Amino acid sequence: MSAEEERAIVGSQTVDRALSLLGCFSADQPSIFLHEFSRLTGLTIPTTHRLLKALESREFVSFDSGSKLYTLGAATVRLASIVIQNSDIQTVVSPWLVHLRLLTGETAALHWLVERHRVCVLEFESRHPVRMVSGTGQQYGLARGAAGKALLANLDSVEVRAAIDEAENVVNAEASDSAILAEELLTIREQGYAMSFSEVVEGANAIAAPILNVIGKPIAAINITGPESRPDGGRVCAPYP
Repeated sequence: MSAEEERAIVGSQTVDRALSLLGCFSADQPSIFLHEFSRLTGLTIPTTHRLLKALESREFVSFDSGSKLYTLGAATVRLASIVIQNSDIQTVVSPWLVHLRLLTGETAALHWLVERHRVCVLEFESRHPVRMVSGTGQQYGLARGAAGKALLANLDSVEVRAAIDEAENVVNAEASDSAILAEELLTIREQGYAMSFSEVVEGANAIAAPILNVIGKPIAAINITGPESRPDGGRVCAPYP
């Protein structure tokens, strides 16, 4: 066997082992410890850790230094968005998004929750020459924007605090902003929807509602967004009274 053939075999084994780690995730086990990966795959802990670091560098997994847990990363959602556009989810959700675009005249989209972020996985753009779009595959935080807040308001207190802390580190927000956001999240949870005004993109307003699973956990949000300059835009995303 040539050296090139040996390298090919080693490379294929590495890929197979990395994929076996990703295969450990499931709906019942969305977060996994390092030692649990090792037990499930039969790989040594050093090998498991090395492969996980490689996957983390490409955003296929994400590591929480506080909990020491690994979860699926943003790259998996970006790939999933390609599948979603040709899946039953598209069949179910697409007609509703098209209907919302027709009713409002604005862009309607589906944002999927991944870790402490949201990813736009399906979007029907407004037919107006001037319109707002999120961009399929684009990732956003949870602490800003209607879709993010609709999701954040339905997470548990620990996850909410972590998302707020992360947002503060990014934008250097003050403590008073966190208190205001916490109050806003309570209102959003009670009323069942969120609104935002120039929070992610200047001049863009949005309204969003969460999609919850059978145990009440948020998995996605339906979002409508448009420019605040639209003459009749107040019907869609008017400020709170």
